[in-house]
Amino acid sequence: MSINDLKITQPIGTDAIIFDLDGTLVDSAGDMTAQLNTILIERNLEPLLVATTSLFLGDGMRSFARRAFCLRGVNDMEEAIDTFISRYEHTDHLMTKPYEGVIETLSALRDAGWKISVCTNKNELIAIDILKQTDLLRFMDVVCGGDSVSFKKPDPRHLSAVVALADYEKLSKIMIGDNWNDFEAARAYGIPFAFASWGYGSLPDDCKAVNLIKFSDILDVVGLPVH
Repeated sequence: MSINDLKITQPIGTDAIIFDLDGTLVDSAGDMTAQLNTILIERNLEPLLVATTSLFLGDGMRSFARRAFCLRGVNDMEEAIDTFISRYEHTDHLMTKPYEGVIETLSALRDAGWKISVCTNKNELIAIDILKQTDLLRFMDVVCGGDSVSFKKPDPRHLSAVVALADYEKLSKIMIGDNWNDFEAARAYGIPFAFASWGYGSLPDDCKAVNLIKFSDILDVVGLPVH
């Protein structure tokens, strides 16, 4: 599917974009891997490469840590996961950065009247902290984390919670993410989806979605001029 197949045709100022966070807005795998590795090293286990751990992202922090620790045979699994989440929550995310073009593109969208929110399986307070540190929180209407709802992506009720909180019910909407969970949530909720190809995930061949090559492609999708 091409970008031109997914033009949003509603008037400017009456539309909303719901973004995933990790692998879509920000590259956070480095910081998450660093926290995992400190715990592995303390247990005399071999650290993991970012190229490996990034494959585990998308289902929330506990799932991410569990997959990584299983790979190294960690015995005290729940304690290790709790330690990882606590340390990650209370550490500055110095390696986590927005992808190229994110701030400029979000600024252009906001200037044109677009509504913007985040739907992430990451813990909400951590997501908000990352958005603050990367100067992205100012663009967001709502941030809805995986620990603040009963059902997280790929369950469409996670998107439904964002829509309700942000008052997007009457707006045309699109979901943008880098993971199958994002695609499936959007499909089940009944809104278009665009795939962030710069992120960590991949889509099965039968998942038909617009493939975004760079972040500023979003402007073309919604019909705004690309500078």
